[in-house]
Amino acid sequence: MQTLLALDQSLFLFLNHLPHPAWADSLAIALSGVGTAGLVWFVIGVWLFLREEKKDRWFFAPLVLAGAASWLLVEQILKPWAARSRPALEAGAVIVGDGRTDFSFPSGHATIAWAMAVVLSNKEPKWRWIFYLLAILISFSRIYIGKHFPLDVVAGGLLGWGIGRLMVYLVSMKRKKENR
Repeated sequence: MQTLLALDQSLFLFLNHLPHPAWADSLAIALSGVGTAGLVWFVIGVWLFLREEKKDRWFFAPLVLAGAASWLLVEQILKPWAARSRPALEAGAVIVGDGRTDFSFPSGHATIAWAMAVVLSNKEPKWRWIFYLLAILISFSRIYIGKHFPLDVVAGGLLGWGIGRLMVYLVSMKRKKENR
C-alpha cells in the first residue's frame, strides 16, 4: 500500500507541477467550479429535457438518483472512513484557490462527473464524447489545482461510472415493470 501511495504522490507532484499560466489556472478553476454539486450536469439535463424529452416522466430519475447516491456515498461514508488528507497538506503542492483541508478520498467531483456522464450518455449517445470529455477535464482539474491526488480522482471516476450504470439499470427495470 505504501508503494501505491508513494507512486500516487509522485504522479500528483508531476501533474500538479505542470506549467501554471494564468489562463490554465482560470480554466481549471472554472472546470472545477462547474463540477461543484453536479450543477453543470443538471443544467445539461434540463436543457436536454426541454429540447426533446418532455414526454419522458422518468427522464430525471437516474440523474437525480446518481447525484444523490454519489454525494451520500462519497461525502458521508467513504471520505470519513478513508480519512485521507488533501494535497494542500503535502510539501511542494501547487494550490490554486483555497487550500481545503477536509478529506480527499475519493474525489466527489470525479464521482459525480462520471456518474452524470454515464447517465447523460445513456440519454444522448451521440453526445457521449462531450459528456466524457467534460468528466475527464473536471477530474483532471482537481489534480491540477491541488485539491486531489490522482488515486482520489481515479477511484471517484470508477465509483461514479458504477453508480451511473447502476442508476440507469434500476430506472430501466422500473420502467419495464411499469410498462407490463
